[in-house]
Amino acid sequence: MAGITSFRQLIGFTVACLMVISGVMILIGTMMPAFIPTYRLRITFGVILVLFGVFRFTSVYFAEKRSKKTQSILEDDSWKGSSTSTD
Repeated sequence: MAGITSFRQLIGFTVACLMVISGVMILIGTMMPAFIPTYRLRITFGVILVLFGVFRFTSVYFAEKRSKKTQSILEDDSWKGSSTSTD
């Protein structure tokens, strides 16, 4: 995994990890929100939190790769050809 290059990426990875950890804690029953009355709803809520955390992690990871690729495309000067003129 590449190093963290921006504050936005750090926040994204932190939130993703917290969501996965919260989802796992809800799934195993360690953290039980008061608004979840049934077992099935607890499992559903835990799975959704874990999946959304994984989605957030991958979106932050690939957003950085996408921005680097876009930047390299924008900085590509190969279309200019040679800079010497023949008159």
